[in-house]
Amino acid sequence: MEENVLDQVMKKSIEVMIANAGNDNKIKKLKKKHEKKIHFIPIRYRVFGGIIQSMNIQFGNFIEEAIHQILLVNKNNKIIEDYSGKRSNRFCISKKTESLIDQYITDCETHTYSEEEQKVNYNKLLEDIIKNEKNEELETINFKHDVDVLFKDTICGITYYVEIKYNDDHDTGKFVDINRKLLKTYAYLVRELKIYDKDKFRPMLFYFTNKRMKGNIYIPENEIYRGTRFFDKYTTIKYSDLKDYMLNISENEETIMQFNDMYNKVINENVYTYNENLDITCLKEGMY
Repeated sequence: MEENVLDQVMKKSIEVMIANAGNDNKIKKLKKKHEKKIHFIPIRYRVFGGIIQSMNIQFGNFIEEAIHQILLVNKNNKIIEDYSGKRSNRFCISKKTESLIDQYITDCETHTYSEEEQKVNYNKLLEDIIKNEKNEELETINFKHDVDVLFKDTICGITYYVEIKYNDDHDTGKFVDINRKLLKTYAYLVRELKIYDKDKFRPMLFYFTNKRMKGNIYIPENEIYRGTRFFDKYTTIKYSDLKDYMLNISENEETIMQFNDMYNKVINENVYTYNENLDITCLKEGMY
């Protein structure tokens, strides 16, 4: 993979992230919010700081956008744009499947299965999900759900729903939720896409880093992709190249220019108007 291709991919991801975080509506909302608070820090800096904080919180979204762009570089991948990366997909799932997944999670927590037993149980779960979601007579419930990445490997003909997380370091409660969401979103998509073959449609848990904190009692390790493994199999970009690029990206001249432009946009909004009706309780309650 030539360096300029990686550079183009990452620049595109950064542009999308900055455009979403620093758009005019968000600047105006932050300005309105901070005008009601009393503080010694000038409003313009609080607004800009709020945008930066928002970008830190949404770093996972940046990773998702980057993965989208990286997958597209490999012409063997087809992103399913109608769902992939969307935040408010409307889906339905059978009540029977929802109960099935909840019971599966409970069984995994209350039994100690060997690696082979876990694989058998997991694949049986996928088969049962497909059987249920193929049956249009079952009672269903509706949801709005986000889909991180949905793509098809056109060489092997397999479609993958990918749940993306930056690092394998979540606490117990969050860890359970991640696995439950992976399985339920997969079930929604089985019904929506009408792909009734588990060998043609697979859910995938993907951690951007190579770190492995602990074993996953819900999902077999062969269904989990961490850093290098994902890049080696599905992309034409080397994980080591991307890692090196990310380490230096913050001091890239064009990146700095984009942040300077965003700051200038904040300044041009004249976000420094003094408001006589400032709520002093904000300061007392630590709301700043």
